[in-house]
Amino acid sequence: MSKPLDGIKVLDLSWVFSAPYATLMLQDLGAEVVKVERPGAGDRSRSIPPFKESVSGYFYMLNRGKKSISLNMKSEEGKQLFLDLAKEFDVIVENFVAGTVDKLGIGYEAVKEVNPKIIYASLNGFGSEGPYSKLPCIDGIAQAMGGLMSQNGLEGGKPLKTGPAVADSLSGIYLTVGILSALLERNKTGKGQRIEVSMMDSVFSVLEETVIRTSMTGEPLMARGNKDPLGAPWEAFKTSDDKWVIVCASGNDRFIKVYHGIGRDDIVKDFEGDDIPSMEKRAVNLDYLNSIFADWAKNRTAEQVLRFLSDLHVPAGEVKTGKDLINDPHLLGRNMVIDVEHPVLGIVKLPNLPIKFFGREMGLRNGDKPLEPQLGEHNKEILHSLLGLDDSEIDSLREKGIIYESAFVNSKT
Repeated sequence: MSKPLDGIKVLDLSWVFSAPYATLMLQDLGAEVVKVERPGAGDRSRSIPPFKESVSGYFYMLNRGKKSISLNMKSEEGKQLFLDLAKEFDVIVENFVAGTVDKLGIGYEAVKEVNPKIIYASLNGFGSEGPYSKLPCIDGIAQAMGGLMSQNGLEGGKPLKTGPAVADSLSGIYLTVGILSALLERNKTGKGQRIEVSMMDSVFSVLEETVIRTSMTGEPLMARGNKDPLGAPWEAFKTSDDKWVIVCASGNDRFIKVYHGIGRDDIVKDFEGDDIPSMEKRAVNLDYLNSIFADWAKNRTAEQVLRFLSDLHVPAGEVKTGKDLINDPHLLGRNMVIDVEHPVLGIVKLPNLPIKFFGREMGLRNGDKPLEPQLGEHNKEILHSLLGLDDSEIDSLREKGIIYESAFVNSKT
């Protein structure tokens, strides 16, 4: 069955997580993605655990189904090969420090000369302009400088980054949106363009009420843990079976339902009300109100607490671990946890594409056997099919160190 991006070719210079996450989504939507990796080591994520027999599950997760060429672009011949390849592609993706590709002579202006229709998509820490533009950046730095860390963690405690690399994934999603938008516009105008996503910009853009609140009050929004002044109870509560349940009871109606339901009509009488003073009173006394619910919840199982809250239509949920999630009946029912087969890793579970197309399958299916590319595995295929090079020309490039294949690839040829 066809996919939305069938026929779109992506030349992928990116590495580790942020932009490879974007190209993974593009591939799941039907694009052909060809990674361009540095000779020898390749994408740095090839050396990120977990490992099984020297195969990185991390690299596999992000690069399954992509192709790989390994090209020395510090050489003039390698640079020319890249520009020749760029003529045959729709999209180029890179996530180096701003200005790196221009120094190499393979930036947007150079590529536009040979392919005016190219969509050249860059993802970097701070963008190509501004005082931070030349600084190196990884996820934790973007979370800190974008404002997320100042709001994450317990009230009065040290700033905390999130566990997963949300700055990487968020900026990767934004890059995907930008690429798809640019492709749509190219369909109208026939012209390509350069687009850019900054990790700091991406984090800053999703800080919810932070900017408007600071603008209106002059005070920054600080970390408050799991609490929110929008309602009570609002916190993560431990249950008798050593599980955690988060409750977000926004509004006066839910406040009344919960505290009446646990037998505390005295609390309802003291704190109910839909007016601003009543809401502020609950917000100021949130720790106290949470402690009352915590005393009730600790004597009940998570299932009992969640059933009670569900009957009241109060938003609540169990705090799930990775082990819980890969066996979660809801995620399994939505085809979000997929068992795939790998010759070394065995049967492993992967998260599926969360975009659902009704009436057609997208993403992975149980039993699929997608492979990650070996370093330089597709040198010959790409150079022959797209540039018309014959075996002797490809052998010459290999001998001169312009292209490179891993020992595994060489052992198969």
